[in-house]
Amino acid sequence: FMAGGGGALPKMAMGAGRMEQTQQDKPEQQVRADSGPDADKVLPELEKELVQVSDDLTLLWHRPLIEEVERQDRDPDTVRVFVNGCFDLMHLGHFNALRQAKSLFYQRGFKKVVLVAGLHSDAAVAGQKGPPMLSEEERLSVLRATKWVDELATALPYVSMSAKMADALRVQWICHGDDMPVCKGGGGMYSDAIENGRFQLLKRTEGISTTQILERILQTSHNCGSEPSSKAGPSSDSTSSELGTAWATTQRFASFAAPPNPWNVARSLTEAKRVVYIGGTFDLLNEGHVELLEKASRLGDYLLVGLHSDETVRKHRGRLPVLTLLERAMAVMSLRCVDDVVLSAPWEVSRDLLTTMNVSMVAAGCARAWGTKRPAAALQEADAGGRGSGGGDPRLAAPRELRLVVDVDVESSITSEALRQRFLDSRDAIALRNGALLPKELAYVERRTYVPES
Repeated sequence: FMAGGGGALPKMAMGAGRMEQTQQDKPEQQVRADSGPDADKVLPELEKELVQVSDDLTLLWHRPLIEEVERQDRDPDTVRVFVNGCFDLMHLGHFNALRQAKSLFYQRGFKKVVLVAGLHSDAAVAGQKGPPMLSEEERLSVLRATKWVDELATALPYVSMSAKMADALRVQWICHGDDMPVCKGGGGMYSDAIENGRFQLLKRTEGISTTQILERILQTSHNCGSEPSSKAGPSSDSTSSELGTAWATTQRFASFAAPPNPWNVARSLTEAKRVVYIGGTFDLLNEGHVELLEKASRLGDYLLVGLHSDETVRKHRGRLPVLTLLERAMAVMSLRCVDDVVLSAPWEVSRDLLTTMNVSMVAAGCARAWGTKRPAAALQEADAGGRGSGGGDPRLAAPRELRLVVDVDVESSITSEALRQRFLDSRDAIALRNGALLPKELAYVERRTYVPES
C-alpha cells in the first residue's frame, strides 16, 4: 500500500472499460465554472442505487446521474476515492480522515477529487464492536453534511472492502487510517485492496476515537465536575494520559478552515452581505446541530459560529464539555454550511462582537419535540445560545435590543445533553464495550509509527 504523502501516483490498470490514472500537472489556481463561492455549501440531490457486489456485500449507493459518474471515471484529471467507517459519534478523527483522503489527491495534482463515504449499517457495527451509540440515520445526517463528502455508500456490511467493490463504485482508491481493522472472520478489511494496488494509507488522528469519547463520558459520570478530557478512563491515570486528546497545529487548523476544493475561493467575512452569527458549545456534534446550523446558514450568505471555551462552559454548566474547544472547533468547521468559527466566544453576545464581525442576524434555536414546540434550552441546555427571541435569555440582550435575533425551528430532539444522558443510561453496556475495545486502542498507541498527514 501507499504511505500518505510520498511519491507520485503510479499508473494503475483499472480493468476492462476503465481508464488508467496518472499523475497530472498541478493546474493554475482558478475557480471552476461549477465551483463558485457557494458550490460546496449544499450537497446536491443524489440518486440511490442498490448495488450487489458479491454474496456478502450489498450496499446502497447515493450518487449523481450515472452519466456524470462515468464522465468522471473517464476524465484523467479526476480521481474518485472511497473512505468507509462506522462514523459513530462523528468526531475530529473521522473528519480528518475524510479531509486527508481528499487533500492527498489534490496534492498529487488532480483537478477534481470525488470522495465516496461508506457507512456501515447498525447490524454490521453491532456484530463487530457492539451496538452503535447512534442509529445509521443519525450517523448519516452528520456524514452527509460534511464538506469533503460528495457521494455515499450506506448499509455496508463489515466485510472486505475489495477491489471489486471499488470497481462497482467507480473508485480508484480505497483509503483508511493506519489503525487497520480486522473483520470478524479474521481477514483484514483492506487486504484485497492492498494486494490489488488500490489502497491508500492515511494518518489516524491522535487522542480521539468513539471509544475514547465514551471513556471520557464514563469518567465524568463518576466524577462530576472533574476534567473529562485528558484524565478520563476508569483504568488509571497512566491509561488516560496515553490516550490524551487531539492536538491542533496551526497547519491542521487552517486545513479544516479551507474549502474542500483548493481551487475554490473561500467565502470572506469582509465580502459577506449578510453575516449570521450563532453561539454555543456544540459538544458531541449531532443531527440536531446539523439541522440548526444548516437552517441558520440559509438566513444569510455567511455563517459564523461562536464556540465557548471549556472553562466558560464549566463555569456556567457545572462541568467541562466532553470534547475540548479545538476538537469542537474543527468538527464544526467540517460542516459545509459553516464559514468560520470564533474561538472562546463570549457567553453573552456583546455589541462589540456584533460590530467587529459585522453581524446582521443572530440565530436562536427553538426545538420541536414530540410534536410540540418547546424552548430548546430545556432540551439542549442552550447548546446554541438564546433559543428564541422571546425566551428572555440574558445572553441575547444586546442583539435582541437591536432586533437582530431570529428564531430557528429545530425538528430533531437529539441534543448534546440528550446524547450524554442516553449514554449514561447505558453506562453498563458501554463499560462492557469499552472494556473490550480500550485495550486495542492502547495497543495501537504503543506501536504507533509516524505517518505523514495530508
